Amino acid sequence: AIIATESDATALGLNAVSDGLNVVVAPDAVDLAAALRERGFAPHPVDTSELLKGGGGAKCCTLEIRSAR
Repeated sequence: AIIATESDATALGLNAVSDGLNVVVAPDAVDLAAALRERGFAPHPVDTSELLKGGGGAKCCTLEIRSAR
């Protein structure tokens, strides 16, 4: 398990999104990015400052689509 630091949580770093390897993460979530990198993931810090104004992050910009089958 990856334990988020208080600074990661404050930066809404846990509001990230991943494709299984690449992780879009808030740039201020440096401890989280380091922990992800240590576990073989490729963190990609993206400026989420405008999203933070509305209380959201990268995950809030996603739409999950599944087959009806």
